[in-house]
Amino acid sequence: MNVAVLLLSGMRLYDLAIAVEVFQSRAQDHLPPNQVELVGPTSPAQLAGGITIPVAPLEDCTDPDVVLIPGFDDVASTLATPAGPAAAAALDFLRARHASGVELASLCTGAFLLAESGLLDGVRATTHWRYAPALQERHRSIQVDPDVIYVHDAGRRLWTSAGVTAGVDMCLAIAQSHLGAATAAAMARSMVLPVTRSGGQAQYVPPRARDRDLPGADLDRLRIAVHQDLTAEWTVARLAITAGLSRRTLQRRFTELGLSPTAWLIEQRVAAAQELLESTTAGVEQIAAQVGFGSSDAMRKHFQRLVSVSPSRYREAFGLTRPTPGGG
Repeated sequence: MNVAVLLLSGMRLYDLAIAVEVFQSRAQDHLPPNQVELVGPTSPAQLAGGITIPVAPLEDCTDPDVVLIPGFDDVASTLATPAGPAAAAALDFLRARHASGVELASLCTGAFLLAESGLLDGVRATTHWRYAPALQERHRSIQVDPDVIYVHDAGRRLWTSAGVTAGVDMCLAIAQSHLGAATAAAMARSMVLPVTRSGGQAQYVPPRARDRDLPGADLDRLRIAVHQDLTAEWTVARLAITAGLSRRTLQRRFTELGLSPTAWLIEQRVAAAQELLESTTAGVEQIAAQVGFGSSDAMRKHFQRLVSVSPSRYREAFGLTRPTPGGG
């Protein structure tokens, strides 16, 4: 399998390391040899942190099976900088390789460069959860999904991965699609990793990152009141009274934020449950009661939907203490 890694200044060394680590040849594991080529519009490429990497010219890269696009360390600065000759050459390279039938795969915030090529227009894609809103704002035609580990659009020959280590999952999936399940499993074992991980990117979003900014003093007052007593029976009518708004106005204000008052309330309860799962040994039933869910089943249902794993799996991954027996 021939893999090209497109390198531009400011890209992340870690993403490059993922590509090399996953696709490097391992004779001791009796795996088929892979060819990994580093290419770019200028050489050497100065990566984030000041590391310089020599790269081959773009015109020398003519026959890859897939082109990997690492992410940028400073996305804000990258987006604020007008595209220069190097970026223009990289975009032309991506369009040309894709037109010739090559698969393209972005790691983490590499999705921003792939999006600039126009090839993600109308496509479902992902990136690091922290930058997903910025990607959606900048490219309205892309269907940005911040909750998944990676997205593969087989018809368009496009891959995008979520944040940081999600690139490993995507690269193993690419290997599986080209080399078969057995080879991908052997590659994963060599790296002491599962071929696939449980859940999606949502489980890695910090609980309070779900605490959406509520514009206006009235909604901020509501947020504080809800957080102070999550166990209260927060009907829409009570939420409106607490905010000092009519029910219709409250509904309209939340609609502008893209969700209903009830959906927002569930998000707050799930976020509180995450924090308790991380920091206490309380069982799921106890936590469900503490955050205002009517039952542990209701909490599990909403937790799975929003965080993409069960409460017990979440605690195994992020809990600072061991759970008491009987947790779920």
